[in-house]
Amino acid sequence: MRCRVSVRKISPEPLHYDYQYGLASMLYSKLATSNIELANKIHSKKGFKFYTFSNLILEDKIPEKNGLNFKKAHFFLSSPDPEFIRSFAEGLLIEPEFFLGNNGNKSNFVIERIEVLPLIHFSDTCTFRTLSPIYLKTQRKQDDRLVEFDLYPKDSKFHENLHKNLVARYEEFYGSKIDKDFFEVIKIPSFKPKRVKIENNYRRCSLMNLYLSANPELLQFAYDAGLGEKNAMGFGCVNVLEVKQK
Repeated sequence: MRCRVSVRKISPEPLHYDYQYGLASMLYSKLATSNIELANKIHSKKGFKFYTFSNLILEDKIPEKNGLNFKKAHFFLSSPDPEFIRSFAEGLLIEPEFFLGNNGNKSNFVIERIEVLPLIHFSDTCTFRTLSPIYLKTQRKQDDRLVEFDLYPKDSKFHENLHKNLVARYEEFYGSKIDKDFFEVIKIPSFKPKRVKIENNYRRCSLMNLYLSANPELLQFAYDAGLGEKNAMGFGCVNVLEVKQK
């Protein structure tokens, strides 16, 4: 289930480029406003969290050297759990104003509209475009110890982990094994590397288009829950460019 959230910026200060963690914190706060039980469940849960959100999509970008300046924008919030989407929407309607940034550089916003989007019916082939960067990591031996490495699509481990992570999250969410877990990245024509600050750490991640052949159930789950890791921090939200019809 996916909704589009339209926002209006009501302060003149530009928004700092590293707003992703702030947006994630705001979403949790709004969820807690409407459904504290669900918010506490998500907060205390170890491991996977089954929702994701996109970057802000600016509708009228205003030139600014020190950050992002605009009046209107929107973002997408997506989850395979309809209760989460409903609770989030209710929280935003109860308190439609929010801010992003720190005390020295706050940008204030107000929610103007929340729209639930129509369902998409997947076949076994589709093209995704990332609406927020995909993040994946691995561990490799370096100087006789294991060191964590962030992965880009040019690394074969990126493709392997993308598949394993998606299947693991699907099976945990539904509580059963998937019958056919085939998932192949046919092509990634190009990618744009990004570096995103989450709290005090930077994550290397990528924006891209992906041509995929996979079990339609996995494609649906990827659309709803995101691809890669740290989806609840706003990584791996994808949009559908094309679904090949049967």
